[in-house]
Amino acid sequence: MHKIAVFTAYPALDTRAQALALALNIERTLTPTDAAYCLMLTPEHLSLKNMQDNSLPLLIDFTHPSITYRRKLASLKKEKLARALGLKHGASPSIIDATAGLGLDSFILASLGFKVTLCERSPIIHALLTDGLARARAHPDLAPIVHRLELQLCDASQWLQDTSAELVYLDPMFPTKSKSALAKKEMRMFSDIVGLDEDADLLLQRSLACATHRVVVKRPLAASYLAEKTPSFSQSGRSCRFDIYLK
Repeated sequence: MHKIAVFTAYPALDTRAQALALALNIERTLTPTDAAYCLMLTPEHLSLKNMQDNSLPLLIDFTHPSITYRRKLASLKKEKLARALGLKHGASPSIIDATAGLGLDSFILASLGFKVTLCERSPIIHALLTDGLARARAHPDLAPIVHRLELQLCDASQWLQDTSAELVYLDPMFPTKSKSALAKKEMRMFSDIVGLDEDADLLLQRSLACATHRVVVKRPLAASYLAEKTPSFSQSGRSCRFDIYLK
C-alpha cells in the first residue's frame, strides 16, 4: 500500500493529477484504497483524505464560515498573535511565518493589513495551501488579503540563514496528549504525513539570528520553553501561550 498518492475521479483531470504526482514525487493511483492517504483532485479543489477512516477530507478553505467570522471580527486588540508580535496600526514590519501549516494565522494577519512570508517545507501541505490560496484569490473580498501573502516551499531552518525580517513567528508541531477529537484531525494527519518538528530547537536559534525585533513561539500552556531558552516574557490564553523573545 502506498503511504500517499494522488487520485481523481474525473478523466478530464488525469493530466493534472499525473503532473501533481510527478511534482510531489508520489504515486498516481487509479484505486484510492491502495493508499493510506490520497490527495483528492476535483474541479473545485485539492484535498487530503485519510482512506483508513470515514473522516471528511482535509481542505484549506479561507471562505469557510468560521474563518469568515473570525476575519470580520479580527482586530489588533482581539488577535492574541497580533498582540504577541507587537503589531500596531500604520506599521508595516516584515513578518515571516516559519511554520505555515494550514496558513490560518498568516491569513488573519494579512486580513489586518500586514504582509507575511509563509514557509512550508512539506510539499504535500504546500500543495494544499497553494490550492487554498488560489481559490481565495478568486474571491473578490479575499483577493487583497491573499495579495499580502507570499508562500515559499522551503525548509525554514535553512532558508532563514539567508534572509532577515523584523518579526518571525513559530508554531512547531509537538506531541500532544489531548484526546479532544482524537487530538484534532488536522494534527493527526500532519504528524502522520509530515512528522513532528524534531528540529524546532534549531529553528528557534535560526529565527533569533534572522529576526531584528522579536521572535514569537506558540506553545501549549504546560509545555517547556523551546530549546530551554527563557523568553523575554509570555502571553497566555486558555489553551496556549505565546513566548516572546525580544531582540
